[in-house]
Amino acid sequence: MLKEGIILEQEKTILENETASKIGSGGLEVFSTPMLIAFMENTAYNLVQNHLEAGDTTVGIAINIEHLKANLIGDRIKCLATLEKIDGKRLEFALVVTYNDEIIGKGKHSRFIVNSEKFIGKLKR
Repeated sequence: MLKEGIILEQEKTILENETASKIGSGGLEVFSTPMLIAFMENTAYNLVQNHLEAGDTTVGIAINIEHLKANLIGDRIKCLATLEKIDGKRLEFALVVTYNDEIIGKGKHSRFIVNSEKFIGKLKR
């Protein structure tokens, strides 16, 4: 059962293919902002997925983050996601990413609960 206040922390090591120069979001061999966002979204997704009804999932609908510090390939980072608010099928998260206990990224993220089959069915032409 979903409830406000639940948390999940995930860790990852920054890989070579996650740098700004590799994915085209910049020219440096540092952890890219798009990959930071993906890590944050994945942590929020994983936080709630096991609490949903069979056949349901969540889709990201909004994100507002700050990427505060650069990181190198091989750095081990952590993301803490907190489910702050449940408004019907809309879920609001607070996200904080750290490296050696220093905040490197933070923000808010919204996800919406959908039935997987119905969602995909609406997209098929």
